[in-house]
Amino acid sequence: MGGTADRRPPTLGGQAPDPAGGGGEAHPSRRSQSGLDWLNFFIADVQTGFGPFVAVYLATHGWSPGEIGLVLTIGSLTAMASQTPGGMLVDAVEAKRLLIGIAIGLIAAGALIIALWPSFYLVAVAEVLHGSTGGVIRPALASLGLGLVGHAALSGRLGRNHRYDSLGNGLTALLLGLVGHFMAKRTTFFAVAFLCLPAVWALTRIDGREIDYARARSARDQGRPREAARWRDLARNRGFLVLIGCLMLFQFANAALMPLASGRLGLQHAAGSELVTAGMVAVPQAVAALIALRVAALADSWGRRPLLLIGFAVLPVRAALFTLVPGPWYLVAIQSLDGITAAVIGVMTPLVIADLLRGTGRYNFAQGIAGTAVGIGAGLSTAISGYVAQGFGYMAGFLGLAAVGLAGL
Repeated sequence: MGGTADRRPPTLGGQAPDPAGGGGEAHPSRRSQSGLDWLNFFIADVQTGFGPFVAVYLATHGWSPGEIGLVLTIGSLTAMASQTPGGMLVDAVEAKRLLIGIAIGLIAAGALIIALWPSFYLVAVAEVLHGSTGGVIRPALASLGLGLVGHAALSGRLGRNHRYDSLGNGLTALLLGLVGHFMAKRTTFFAVAFLCLPAVWALTRIDGREIDYARARSARDQGRPREAARWRDLARNRGFLVLIGCLMLFQFANAALMPLASGRLGLQHAAGSELVTAGMVAVPQAVAALIALRVAALADSWGRRPLLLIGFAVLPVRAALFTLVPGPWYLVAIQSLDGITAAVIGVMTPLVIADLLRGTGRYNFAQGIAGTAVGIGAGLSTAISGYVAQGFGYMAGFLGLAAVGLAGL
């Protein structure tokens, strides 16, 4: 999975050949392509297990809301702090498959710790283990795709990544919910650890000899490998800085919408709120899975900017509609719009970063910066919107988030 097994045979000049002829479209085997598909699926599986299931499980062990909130915050802060260093690590390490394999192992270890020893300090360690993988796995998956298919075919590859990621999220949430309902709550985390095995199987199907590792960090220009750009050169890239600012505003507007809607649902329609909430999670994932490949195709035919504008524009519309709903099941229909934004932003963010940073050798570092910005936006969103809703009502909270979403446009 790593080391010399991941290096392409050198040419007479000592450099790995560029199978895409300079960053264009390569032709990896179906085995490697399907391996990356299923790796995205099973990675989503194991990461879903650290979502709301942790809070439910810990509550059954007598944890107070404050303790649960603190330990989840530890995981969230670790994930945010890992984004930029994780991207730098993915750029620096050639054995990217080994890096992903180690991250999968850390997730499995964290799941087993939570299942077997649900004490505060050990669960905090498990959250740190899981959070530390957040800055590695996402950029590494996009990087493997770029190294396999080249820049010309990257949009289609990212569309496939997002489709399998969404399918994995939706199906696993359903599976783990059923496991937790009909079996012991800790069985959920044993299931997460078990699902790490097919993730490793999918990883082994990707042939390291088909990956151009210079191209995987966007360090090729006209077929020639280049030295990595200086850090301060990225700070002068106006397009990249604008994208980072827009992503932060987008996530500020987006992150708190679902929690606010769920909170109001629990107050106004307590009966059946669990089913409605499940629908609000599953339906957007289904929508994103259905349209991800279409979004990828339109990225090439329409261009990047129109799709980004659509993805950003849907967000304030969704926030405003949350103020008008006449009944609980309308929330599911409105939340389905999140599938559109998820597909557009999920596919377009690594694609536009690849466009803007092409030839710099800092592709994954740039993805890490984007992940940090998104994490900051999400953290501010949930904190501030909660106080706004508490002091001025839910309508003010939704309209405030809609205004921030408009600012991102």
